Formats: sequence, structure tokens, C-alpha cells
Amino acid sequence: MTTVLAPLARLIRPRVCLFAVLASLTGYALARPQAEAGMALAATGAFFLAAGCSALNQVQERRQDALMRRTADRPLPAGQWTWPQALALAVSLLALSLGLLAQVGGLPLAGLWLAVLLIYNGLYTPLKRVTPLCILVGGLAGALPPVLGWMAAGGRILDYRIVLVAGVLYFWQVPHFGLFARMHRTDYQTAGFPVAALPARSGQSGQSGQFGRSRFPLFVWLLAYSAGLLQASALGLVSGPGQMVVTAMALGLALAWPLTRNRERLGFALVNASMLCFLATLALTALWPGA
Repeated sequence: MTTVLAPLARLIRPRVCLFAVLASLTGYALARPQAEAGMALAATGAFFLAAGCSALNQVQERRQDALMRRTADRPLPAGQWTWPQALALAVSLLALSLGLLAQVGGLPLAGLWLAVLLIYNGLYTPLKRVTPLCILVGGLAGALPPVLGWMAAGGRILDYRIVLVAGVLYFWQVPHFGLFARMHRTDYQTAGFPVAALPARSGQSGQSGQFGRSRFPLFVWLLAYSAGLLQASALGLVSGPGQMVVTAMALGLALAWPLTRNRERLGFALVNASMLCFLATLALTALWPGA
């Protein structure tokens, strides 16, 4: 059983899927703060959508994955799955997610499903081989899971609350991926991904690409992310102890960045932990306002 589940887990990347679930649950709770069947359907649909996009991404990048130490043991380059098998899995997962999301949110949610698929697999994945600017495109897909939950609960797409939450996630995406790219710079260079142009250390110029020449200022994006957290706190999306936690977290990230910018793993861990904490605090505030 383990020999079957382990390759499957590497194809769908459960941690990424669970993040999408948490983000969608947060969006749902903000729009309709009560547990109900629609919330479970939206969360399950988000999980299958993230899993399907991940499997399809690995079909698209199977040759590059074989060149990188970090991904060489994935099921396709390791020969545990064939690409048609992985493609069939991806299509099945995406079809399941579409059915669930269409059931709970109708045509608008089906349209958002299509947007995520087109942005992540149709634009971001091919652009990774062309330009470091792919980060800015991929961030759009990463910002949509809370919108998915919000729309599933009947929320208006232009409501300032969900626009702010999606914006905070978008600002988070760039330092998140930028730090990850620095941590695995050698792998990305080997596979020919231009994101390797990101400077590995402060003050080091990249070999090629716009971000490398301009020494892409990750700290500016981190400051924008911190400002978004502060705005969420100021507008009351988090309250009580949660408001103090989010405010302190935003200030801490802004102040800690100069100390962690040359320690990619520490910065990566702090940025990711802060986002998980933010989403959990948002959801808890929506479900239990007095907490």
C-alpha cells in the first residue's frame, strides 16, 4: 500500500493541497461564518483542483524534473508512473473538482476553476522556462483559493474584504517563491529555468534575466505583504487577540527581513508560517468573532 500511496502523494503534493483547502475555508467563513455542506464541498473541490493542477504540472515539467535533485525522485522521472497515467489522474482530479465546485457555486465558480487552471498550467508553467516574471503570473493562481471559498458561500467578488485577502496572498507569493528559488538556485540553473537568475545572496547579480540584473527586491514585496497584514488588522478582518497577533506578525516580518535576507531557509519558514497563521486567524475570527 505504501508503495502505491507514496508516488501518488508526490504527484498531488498534499501540503500544497491542504494550503488551498485552508485558504478556501477562510474565504467561505468570511462570507458565511457557519459550518455547512457547501463549506465541505468547496474545501474538497479546492483540494482536488490543487491536486489536479499539481499532477498536470508534473506531466508538463517531467523532463526538467529529471534534471533537478529536488524533483528527480518524483514518480514520472523515477519511472514509477508513465506520463499518460499521470495525465489521466490529473484529468480525473480536475473533473472531480469542477463537478464539486459547479454544484456548490454554479457557473461563476466553474469560471474561477477555469481561471486557476489556465493561469497555473496554461501560463505560469510554460513561462517558467522563459522568464522570471512567471512569478508574477503564478501569484495570481495562488491568490484565488480564498476567492473560491468566498464565491462558494455567495459572496460578491468585488467586496473589499475578499479583494484584500486575495491581495495579501498575492504579495506573499513573491517572497515565498523568490526565497524558494534562491534555496534551490543550482537545481533551477541545471534545468534551465530563468528563475535561477534571482540573486542567491544580497548584492549578488544574476547571470541573466530582468530580476537578476536589477537584484530583484524581495524585501519590497515582503513590506507590501506586511502592509496588507496591517490593513487586514486595521479594517477589523481579525479582532481581539488575533488582531494583536497579526499586527505583531506584520511588524516582525518587516523588521526581521534585514536579518534573514541572507538566510533563505529561515526567511522561507517565517514567511510561510506567517501566512498559515494569518489564514487561521481570519477563519477563527469569522467563525467565533468574540474569541
